[in-house]
Amino acid sequence: MQTKFFDSQQRGQPLAGLQPLGAVLPGPWKPQPFMPVSSQVYSEIQQFLIYEALLLDHSCLDQWAALLARDVTYSVCNCSGQERRGLDPAEYVDKDRSALLARVTSRCQGPQLENRLPQTRRFVTNVSVSFAHCRSEYEVVSYLRVAHIGHEGTTNSAWSAERRDRLRTTDRAFAITKREVLIDSIEPGVSDLPQFL
Repeated sequence: MQTKFFDSQQRGQPLAGLQPLGAVLPGPWKPQPFMPVSSQVYSEIQQFLIYEALLLDHSCLDQWAALLARDVTYSVCNCSGQERRGLDPAEYVDKDRSALLARVTSRCQGPQLENRLPQTRRFVTNVSVSFAHCRSEYEVVSYLRVAHIGHEGTTNSAWSAERRDRLRTTDRAFAITKREVLIDSIEPGVSDLPQFL
């Protein structure tokens, strides 16, 4: 895992020894000329994202890992300016497939509770799909809202993010080749962020 701190006005320039004071500013989204994909492709990508959310909400991490391409890149940028355990206000985390699989293995080997209720509900909306430079790949932008469910008297809370994905078609569905998560809002009741977004 690579962890870097960036000046919000000098994106990409690491700051040595300085504690981040506010939210990081992510790179701007660059809109492409509007070229709608077919309704079938759009529907299939929506179904894929919903299926992925179900896998993560129910901690089916082995099945989720199978959706990752071999050359996947994964990053999380906390743009909210709010510190949470494991994610500083201005922290940018890059992970490759091997690092992601190591975390999946670690979580799967942890204590398992039978009939454990889901602790999160992921809602994926505002899905925008466009063609990538490669014929078999698509650029997908979506809004993600994660509701943290409080069990045994704990507080319900939520946070939101924008996800920028690149999906590659496979024989059976799609594979995630790139994911950038931009967290823009974290409610006060959230102490830990989900392991996978």
